[in-house]
Amino acid sequence: MRMEMVDVYTMEGEPTGRTCRTDALAPGDWVRHAVVIIRDGLGRYVLQQRSLKARFFAGKWDVTGGGVQAGETPAQAAAREAGEELGIALDAEALVSLYRYRADYGNGRGAHVFVYGAAVAPIEQLPAWNAYEVNDVRLCGFREFYEAVMYNKDEGFGEALRRFEAERASRG
Repeated sequence: MRMEMVDVYTMEGEPTGRTCRTDALAPGDWVRHAVVIIRDGLGRYVLQQRSLKARFFAGKWDVTGGGVQAGETPAQAAAREAGEELGIALDAEALVSLYRYRADYGNGRGAHVFVYGAAVAPIEQLPAWNAYEVNDVRLCGFREFYEAVMYNKDEGFGEALRRFEAERASRG
């Protein structure tokens, strides 16, 4: 697996002007992550099971996302990750910003996590996903999706999910 280059930030979210490989982060270095909540036109959510070999949360059902690469915006990263992991093409400009939080890794490092929503056409058939990063994918209703992904999220994340669902459901 190749190490990605990332821009380095402070805990407060200010850019440090440094770029490094993800395996060379020092204490005090923070990075950016982006995740995307995908809801199709039939009101179903895309839920992915993390690889059984994943370093963190192996085998857990979760949202799609990953690290923001150097020079990339969080929205671009969210769209790229959906394409890489799920084979679902998303337009970064069409993503809806839902929430932002800090994930403190407890070792002086952490991530600023950007959460986006994407409304897509009805998914007739799940695309072939990246078996290296994803073990399984399924479509499910909001309640199942919410219960599956909240295992390591805060209440602000949950509120953003509920707001996204309410806004999309009201549009039909």
